[in-house]
Amino acid sequence: MNEPGKARSRWLSRRAIIAHVALVIWVPGCAIATRWQVGIAVGGNSLGWVYSVMWPTFALFAVVFWWYLIHDDPDSLGSRGLKRMVQDGPPIPEVDGGSAYIAQAEAEDPELAAYNAYLESLSKTAPSSWQRR
Repeated sequence: MNEPGKARSRWLSRRAIIAHVALVIWVPGCAIATRWQVGIAVGGNSLGWVYSVMWPTFALFAVVFWWYLIHDDPDSLGSRGLKRMVQDGPPIPEVDGGSAYIAQAEAEDPELAAYNAYLESLSKTAPSSWQRR
């Protein structure tokens, strides 16, 4: 994302503008609430000290959330990401029992071949109610 157009769209998209506005409202609100709670705590209410730490924590959380919201790629998340991964990713092996795919994987990994042989021996000795129909 070094292209200027992509960077501009990252910071000025509809989603980003909403995040900017929310941050501009939320962080000063947390600062005001912190100042208010410090005043209450200094006035004698000891619970005010807890709240005077809580509000800056909420503001910090908002900044971190804003950063990740701006810098993530919605096309790589959720259903859009799965669709893109299937379209751009390696071909999925054909379902024919997967024997060719399994044989290739076992040739590359002897431990996998031994484990698969162990599972096959277990399936032969399993009660008939456990076997696939």
